[in-house]
Amino acid sequence: MPSASNGDSAKPAARLPAPLEWIARPLARLSVSHFNLRAGLTSDSLISVLLIAAGIWIGNMRPALAALTVLCGLFAFTFIEYAAHRWLFHGNTGPFKTGHDHHHDNPLGYDALPFFMPPLFMCALGALFALVLPAGYALLLAGVIAAGYAAYGLSHVVIHVHRFKSPLMRRWVGFHNIHHFHPEANFGVTTGLWDVILGTRYKRQPRHAPGHA
Repeated sequence: MPSASNGDSAKPAARLPAPLEWIARPLARLSVSHFNLRAGLTSDSLISVLLIAAGIWIGNMRPALAALTVLCGLFAFTFIEYAAHRWLFHGNTGPFKTGHDHHHDNPLGYDALPFFMPPLFMCALGALFALVLPAGYALLLAGVIAAGYAAYGLSHVVIHVHRFKSPLMRRWVGFHNIHHFHPEANFGVTTGLWDVILGTRYKRQPRHAPGHA
């Protein structure tokens, strides 16, 4: 997730044990670089294509079940997006919260997870699914979730750098921009579905006329 880059953003959020600092410091510097943001958008898209292609190549899938798997993957990602934003990036989670706080300070910055971490997570997710699902379905499901993550990353960048003329797109952008003024609401980026379900969609407070309580 992109976030702000400033002089302190390359420092670990908290003092780590000495053996871990040699890993944390270069990762922190990488995570605020323009290279990492571009590499992340590319690698996220690539791993989604590879996982989906691998699932199709393995085959042995029924079209109806494959379509259902795609729908389940997209639906699952909408909750993953919401949960990570609400409880990880806005929770007491050390470097995740720190990096996201930088993004709120400067939405045009480059803070993002190191580019290789999400693809590794998606591969591990595919392996985990394969424990309970046939390999083709497992890889397809992981690939669709990875595609959702890639779409989220691209959407989040576009929201902050592009000015849309379409009223529908401006409304979509506005939903996320409200979150930057009211960080306790509107946690969804690609969709506000879970904000509606869980009651965190921003509701404008009515204005009282002068002289009224």
